[in-house]
Amino acid sequence: MLHITYNYALQTLCGAPHNVCNDNGIAENLPLNRMLGDYDIIHGTFFVCGLTSNDFTDLTPQQMKHYEEMYHDPQLFFLLGKTLCVEHTTPEGYAQFMQATRQPPHQEQER
Repeated sequence: MLHITYNYALQTLCGAPHNVCNDNGIAENLPLNRMLGDYDIIHGTFFVCGLTSNDFTDLTPQQMKHYEEMYHDPQLFFLLGKTLCVEHTTPEGYAQFMQATRQPPHQEQER
């Protein structure tokens, strides 16, 4: 699921369509979301849109289909030695993984 964020940073994606995401995602320690090619990772939520000379615009039906297929499946990130690896998974598999790796809430010690 793609979400709109409150802080916009444009990053070119293969021409006219753009990813719009939080440009402070790394600094805010947002979770890894999707690989951009083999060189960058989107941290936190994002959406894909077209861009005119001064505003966002709709994607064409062909672009919508292309990017929906590209970003449909969630991705899991993990370290293998010193290498960051990415694995495509299903939404159900992603939810199970996140539930299994969720840290228990920090509880205050009773005095």
